[in-house]
Amino acid sequence: MADIQTELCGINFPNPIWTAAGPGGASAEKLLEAARGGAGGLVTKTISVSAARVPIPNISSPSPGSLLNAELWSEIDHDKFIAEEFPKAKTSGLPLVASLGYSPEDLRIVGKKIQQAQAVDAIEFSIHYVGKDPENLQAIARSLREVVDIPIWVKLSPAILDLQAVVEALDDMVDGYVAINSVGPALDFNIQTLQPHLGSADGRGWLSGRAILPLGLHFVEHLYRLTKKPVIGVGGIRRVEDVIKYIMVGASAVQICSMAVLRGQTVYGQLAQELSDWMDKQNYPMLEVLRGIYHRRQKHPMYLLGEGTQLYPEISYPHCKYCDLCVKSCMHGAISFIDKEYLLNREKCVKCGLCTSICPYDALYMKES
Repeated sequence: MADIQTELCGINFPNPIWTAAGPGGASAEKLLEAARGGAGGLVTKTISVSAARVPIPNISSPSPGSLLNAELWSEIDHDKFIAEEFPKAKTSGLPLVASLGYSPEDLRIVGKKIQQAQAVDAIEFSIHYVGKDPENLQAIARSLREVVDIPIWVKLSPAILDLQAVVEALDDMVDGYVAINSVGPALDFNIQTLQPHLGSADGRGWLSGRAILPLGLHFVEHLYRLTKKPVIGVGGIRRVEDVIKYIMVGASAVQICSMAVLRGQTVYGQLAQELSDWMDKQNYPMLEVLRGIYHRRQKHPMYLLGEGTQLYPEISYPHCKYCDLCVKSCMHGAISFIDKEYLLNREKCVKCGLCTSICPYDALYMKES
């Protein structure tokens, strides 16, 4: 059986599937529910000096598998969280990570109290509302580093454009990175009432779920190349293949929010079991063998449309179920089947590759020709 235990900063986690800062970590009760659901690590909802005044309604689902939220941070007072929620959550026996925000002074105040209480195993601090200037982020990290001696991880915003500059500013003060936070601001509304689905002042919120998976993968892959510190992937996970992708690009663990909201907090254990089963079938004995394998792949030459050797979609008949999805998705009408024979009109084919990426059975692949 594959070993899916993971170790970060001297902390041992039974599996790499954790809660993310959000509804799944809103209280000790929710954290214990996640533990019973098979989570390998518990991350709280973000805590700050003042409890949030959360607008209602604050969560909607603009498309299947995605969420739009205006939840803000924890509505529980930070002193109550430290005194009551942390100790209850620790009874799970799982490592506990406190998510904190946002200003240097906020982190200094709450971080110092957490250190004194020795309440958690690590701290994740969010930069969600504090911009992306490296010097400002460095000041925030420093304020926390000066008052705690437990591991500190920074949760990065997808709005960061110069990731290298941020890593250079933070790498000496943090012990790891979490990527990414939700994307936005974003807007959705009812076309009959013209009212936004969220109760925030301007109706806007932050997008999470399946739509942001490629962004999360980009950040984790880039961070893995920029730092030797552990990276935790979060954003867009809805199936075990997404977990595998995060680990392949370098993640030591992943966090789940939207999927747990939409499907319940048993998803952590389900994904952990599916990950173990997949690794067994693919002969990966432990996570360390799988981690970062994307970076060790054989890199192929770059092909350009109309220049030199071209790539065309080719079929693997044993995999094809003749669902016609490739036929329907080809705007150029280049693919057809006659009596289950795959026919490609090369004059119409623009070699975009869409058909190969959406085939649910991996029956199509791009081949030199």
